[in-house]
Amino acid sequence: MRKQDHGEYPEFGKRKPRRKFELIVGLGLLICGLIGAALAQTINLNSNSRVEFGQGIVTLKACDSFVSLTLNPTSATYSGTRANGQPYVNLSHVRGIKFTGLNTNSCAGKRIKIQLFNNETTTAMSLFSDTSSLIVDRIILAINSDKTVSREDAVTLINGKGQDIGYFDEYQYVDFDANRAEYTVIFTYPLAPMADVTRIGLESTNA
Repeated sequence: MRKQDHGEYPEFGKRKPRRKFELIVGLGLLICGLIGAALAQTINLNSNSRVEFGQGIVTLKACDSFVSLTLNPTSATYSGTRANGQPYVNLSHVRGIKFTGLNTNSCAGKRIKIQLFNNETTTAMSLFSDTSSLIVDRIILAINSDKTVSREDAVTLINGKGQDIGYFDEYQYVDFDANRAEYTVIFTYPLAPMADVTRIGLESTNA
């Protein structure tokens, strides 16, 4: 069983660490308060489809099922340079992304890629630092092709080098909340300022 989260990163010696995240109440607060003008921005989807940011959770379609995405913030302790070139202090980074409603049977054998974008460039934002200080601009979920595998075990992660790392390594990990049927991917070293995110891109491909 995955270890419950008490605000610390998991012990990576175990096969599948479990966390229960204390999520900020309402993505509306996160997106409306921190992103502000992003409410009317489009989310990039494959096949040139488009959906809009709404007044709450972002919902889009993947593998013939609807998936809701929530950005989870870190504490507001980071400093750096924003996409517009201005320095910042005491801002949150995107600590992770929660997937609600992901149907692993419909997505069996697929890979789902998520990227974040800002208004300053068409280049995807850096999400986290991976092994060998590699800067990674996407997360990729690998869905098991065997539909008999339990939902808890059906999703693994592809690292920045294109390797399937299973459920976790010391740079990212995926947790499954069976009560809510939610997956959450968390970054140990997050890089993307929450305040800069204006678009989310999703692409599903065959493995």
